[in-house]
Amino acid sequence: MRGLLTSFLLLLCAVTTAHGGALHDAAKSGDLNAITTALDAGADIEEQEKGTTPLFLAVRGGHVDAAALLIKRGADVNKEAKLGRPMTVAVLKNAADMIRLLLAHGADANDKTRGEPMLILAVASGCLDCVKVLVEAGADVNAIWVQGDPNQRPSIITAYHLAKHDDHEDIAAYLLEHGVVILKPEPVSARLAKGDPIKGGALFESTCAPCHVVRPKELATIGPNLWNVVGRDKASTKFERYSKTLLGWEGNWTYEDLNIFLAGPTLTTPGVNMDFRGVPDEADRLNVIAYLRTLADTPVPLP
Repeated sequence: MRGLLTSFLLLLCAVTTAHGGALHDAAKSGDLNAITTALDAGADIEEQEKGTTPLFLAVRGGHVDAAALLIKRGADVNKEAKLGRPMTVAVLKNAADMIRLLLAHGADANDKTRGEPMLILAVASGCLDCVKVLVEAGADVNAIWVQGDPNQRPSIITAYHLAKHDDHEDIAAYLLEHGVVILKPEPVSARLAKGDPIKGGALFESTCAPCHVVRPKELATIGPNLWNVVGRDKASTKFERYSKTLLGWEGNWTYEDLNIFLAGPTLTTPGVNMDFRGVPDEADRLNVIAYLRTLADTPVPLP
């Protein structure tokens, strides 16, 4: 009996595998009749082959009708295959109609892949239609992607910042019209005297020094030299990697401008190249500003 049962199980596995292969092939090509035949013959609609489900393959191939059929027959739009979820590949393929289909059947507009919100992924692809579909379905236009180790120097990315940074002005304008909030820290002029330059220097060393030099005439590295930064015209030193955003911010670096920028560069000044989280705590920020004030031939008087 055990021998017969083992033979039956081996045969069942072989049949299932054959059906699975046929279903994957049909999904990959978008063949509706072949999909129906394979499913009617007992193929597992969620079986993975080479890290993909049939729905994943249909989405990747841009076969909307095939994807709709698979969903109708029970495919889970949120199924995590080894190569990812259907929504991820739909966004990466700039497939707005496919995104709309998945959302209509339970996909989450605020879903993330490896921590990155779908909306930010859509912006990175430059797909305005995809962005619109996600926002209309409830995607958070102010969602933040903390890229990297939160305990080190992570990048802070938002959809609007990325749109500005990557020159997707149509997407940036759409997001701004649909609820983007630009961080505006409280003015600090009346509290600048509370800043401790020694503490600020220590914080600068751990957060800013890896990118910025501070000695006179020292050649810039990742970021511009910050000697004489207070009172200096913005984006004016010898440095080739200024962002369009910073180049377009007119005037000199005032204490209030430094406060705004340091509070969170990508949140207060979207589009800049400096995407680290900044100095969100006001007390710490006052200390850093006090330290920056010392980096000068003649420190700029406090207000």
